[in-house]
Amino acid sequence: MVKPLLATLFLIALALGVAAFLVHRNQSLPDSNSSLGSSASGLDFKPVVTPKGWTKGNPAAKTVLVEFGDYQCSACGAARQTVANVLKNHESELMLVFKQYPMESIHRNSMIAAQAAEAAGRQFKFWEMHDLLFLHQRDWGDVPDPQTFFLRYAEELHLDLERFKQDLWDGKIRDKIYRDILEGQLASVRSVPTFYLNGSLMPRAQGDAQFEEIIADAIKKAK
Repeated sequence: MVKPLLATLFLIALALGVAAFLVHRNQSLPDSNSSLGSSASGLDFKPVVTPKGWTKGNPAAKTVLVEFGDYQCSACGAARQTVANVLKNHESELMLVFKQYPMESIHRNSMIAAQAAEAAGRQFKFWEMHDLLFLHQRDWGDVPDPQTFFLRYAEELHLDLERFKQDLWDGKIRDKIYRDILEGQLASVRSVPTFYLNGSLMPRAQGDAQFEEIIADAIKKAK
C-alpha cells in the first residue's frame, strides 16, 4: 500500500512541477503584439489568454479586450458601466470577451451566479442576465438561496423556466466555468476584474478616462 501511494504522490508532484514550468515559461515570453501588458515585476509577457468566451462588439476587430469577472464582486459591478461605455464608443473596432472567474473563497454565491448567466446563455440571453446579475448583486450576493432571485430574473427575460432550472445545475456548464477559471489561473489572474488587451495584461487604469485612453491607444496601434 505504501509504494503505490508514494508513486501516486510522486506523479502528482511531477505534474504540478511541469505545470508551474509551463506557466513560468509563458509569462517570460516577450509580447510582440502589444506594449500595454505588464506583470507585477514590470516585464512584458504574453499570458495564456484566448479570445474564446461570450463576446460583444465586432468579432472581426483587431483589438480584443478580455475580462475575467465575478458577478458577486463589487469592483466588477462598478466596472460594468465603464466597459459598456468603451464598447459603445468603439463598437466597430473592439471585441469584448467575458470569462467567468467566480472567487468562491470570498464570494459564496459567485459560482451559482456564473451558472445562472451560462444557463441564460443557452437561451441566447447571456448578456441580459449578465447585466441583471451585476445590477442587482446587492440583492442576491449574501442570501442563503440566491436561486430564487435568478429564477425571477429568468422570468423577467422570458426564458423557459424549466429549461433554465435544469441548465442551472448542468455539469457541462460547471465544466465550462472551470475551464475559464483554469485559463485565468494560468494567466496569473489574482483578483477581479482583470483585463487583457490583445493578449497582454492591461495595466490598472486610474479612472474611466484612463481606461478609455488605453483602449483608444490600442485601437490606433492596431490600424
